[in-house]
Amino acid sequence: MMHRSLASQDGAEGSAVAGSGNGNSVDPSASQHATPTSQVATPTSQAATPTSQAATPTSQVTSGRAGSKRKLTSAVWNEMESKLENGEWKAECNYCHKKFALGPRAGTTHLRSHLDSCPARHAPMGPKQQKLRLTKGEGGKVNVENIIFDQEKARKDLALMICEHEYPLSIVDHSGFRRFCSSLQPLFKMVCRNTIRNDIVAMHSAQREKMVNFFATFKHRVAITTDLWTSGYQKRGYMAVTAHYIDDSWNLKSFLMRFAYVPCPHSAEVICEALYECLVEWHLERKISTITLDNCTSNDKAMDILPDKLDTSSLRMNGQLMHMRCAAHILNLIVKDGMSVLEHGIERVRDSVAFWSATPKRHEKFEKMAKTLNIEYNKRITLDCKTRWNSTYTMISIAVQYIEIFEKLKAREKKFKRCPTKDDWKFAKEICDRLKLFFDITELFSGTKYVTANLFFPKVITIRLAIRKWGNSDNELIQKMSEEMKDKFEKYWKDIHGLMSVATVLDPRYKLNILNALYGPLYGREHAATEIEKVRKLLIGLVKQYKDEVEGEDTWDAYVAEPVGEEDEAMKLYDLYMSSRPTVPSSSIHTELDLYLEEACLPRTQELDIITWWKVSGSRFPTLQKLARDILPIPITSVASDCAFSTSGRVLSAHRSRLTPNVAEALMCMQAWSRADMLGGWDSTLFATFQSVLEDDEEEMDESTSIITQE
Repeated sequence: MMHRSLASQDGAEGSAVAGSGNGNSVDPSASQHATPTSQVATPTSQAATPTSQAATPTSQVTSGRAGSKRKLTSAVWNEMESKLENGEWKAECNYCHKKFALGPRAGTTHLRSHLDSCPARHAPMGPKQQKLRLTKGEGGKVNVENIIFDQEKARKDLALMICEHEYPLSIVDHSGFRRFCSSLQPLFKMVCRNTIRNDIVAMHSAQREKMVNFFATFKHRVAITTDLWTSGYQKRGYMAVTAHYIDDSWNLKSFLMRFAYVPCPHSAEVICEALYECLVEWHLERKISTITLDNCTSNDKAMDILPDKLDTSSLRMNGQLMHMRCAAHILNLIVKDGMSVLEHGIERVRDSVAFWSATPKRHEKFEKMAKTLNIEYNKRITLDCKTRWNSTYTMISIAVQYIEIFEKLKAREKKFKRCPTKDDWKFAKEICDRLKLFFDITELFSGTKYVTANLFFPKVITIRLAIRKWGNSDNELIQKMSEEMKDKFEKYWKDIHGLMSVATVLDPRYKLNILNALYGPLYGREHAATEIEKVRKLLIGLVKQYKDEVEGEDTWDAYVAEPVGEEDEAMKLYDLYMSSRPTVPSSSIHTELDLYLEEACLPRTQELDIITWWKVSGSRFPTLQKLARDILPIPITSVASDCAFSTSGRVLSAHRSRLTPNVAEALMCMQAWSRADMLGGWDSTLFATFQSVLEDDEEEMDESTSIITQE
């Protein structure tokens, strides 16, 4: 019987062999002396490699060919063992016990290749070193804890660090970074750029598989937001797809699903196909609640095509309520139309800011004047971008704080000839007050850490009431602005999205009362009654659809903060309605919807965690509870997907423009998942996948990674 050489590659086999030739045996004592040498030669595999002491003492140190006297001198035999099975010689890996063919022409190249990629061999990832750490305990006591250096964990954390903080992949090749890591832990074995890239891709693939499997068994609906972005350096289009849902523990979740490359042209068909493939891959094609997109022609057409690809019978109301327009985008269109008539009124303010921020010398003069006048200069004056109204608002809101400085500099600087007049400053303040309403509501709508669906209806009505009020202004420009905004508002929000009205009714502070309070003054009693009846019928239809799907939920402990805005016109009307509403005697309750609507509303001023309320108090209304669980996570803007592009602009910078689409997606998703604390534990299954791709081959740019096949 044969076995692998226990000596090192430099020819030490001869010292361990008692005799050679056909049938000559190995001296058992020599074998025992050779074993420590093997263990020293491969210190990183002591824990996993079976020692040669278990080998048969009569094993031969010969090649895999029967009758050959040639010694096994290759280093692979330190980690492989030859065995005779069914009359054929096999090489067995000491780590994973996989067997390979041996023969006169087989050689050892295939054995060496296996050892380089064997997951079991690389499992320990290097040495572990136990140290002591002193920590401060209670009462000033010092505790002694054991620390074990783990190469596996250190390498994983290095990959996550690069993803989270957008470091270049080449940081692992920087000599300074290598010296720093070596000084922290000399045992850490640094990897190269190609290896860390493959690590990140493997981690992303493994984690994505876990999350896809999660959604395969997820029983509730998921809201989707998506948007397109073109990289300025790569000239490639990417689609960000974000999921929003309430998990089994009733926690509000929002995370980036895909950052997928989408080839040109970005037509409605291409967008639809890309989105559909993503939904199918994540098992969400039958679990969609809504899809929120920016308001553009290609998106509208894509949403017209998508229902033909889906099984609409599995969707809410046969998919009629699936399309949601981004509220922030519509607000932007409304304000831009209004701002188009105000350019002349704020021209001098813009010119003044441009003058004093044009050069460092002028800005220093502005700062010195602020100190001279004892005015705190904590917000730097900044010129706006004319196509972005929020930057115009920021410019004006800062400039009006330093009116006195502008006036003083006007008398001292001869070149400063465009100082605003008192009327200009008065008009700027009026504009600032009006834009603040849009700015605050846009910021409120853009949140992803709290529920926004129940805020949509009252805030949109607040905007509509404010626009109508501005039409009575004494300033002609304000009146024109009001008319422009009104036309755009009616174009997009003449009819409030049905689900958003339902979400407001599901807020126990409002219910149907807020519709009665706001629709009346806005549209008149007759039209208001019609609109309210539409919402009521929609709510009844949804309750019927959910009636047979009610499931029990586990107890939970969660907190989702909901911001409380300032007093506004809509809430004043609501309070007035509630104070004057006649008391209606209780009638016979036939359904849980009637029971919910008949119960007294909670105080409006009460800070309410609406998800908590529906989990705990909503257990009395199981059908409505399930409905609320699917509607409340719906985002009213696509900001969650847009945020990915703010990051991607840095990830796909000029210095990283050669990143392939799959690496770019891995970097983006791993960063988003890590920041959302969704990576969970690093178990052995994930680590096995992580190890399987540790190849240092240079990756070429490959257009085949597209999620869409070009014909």
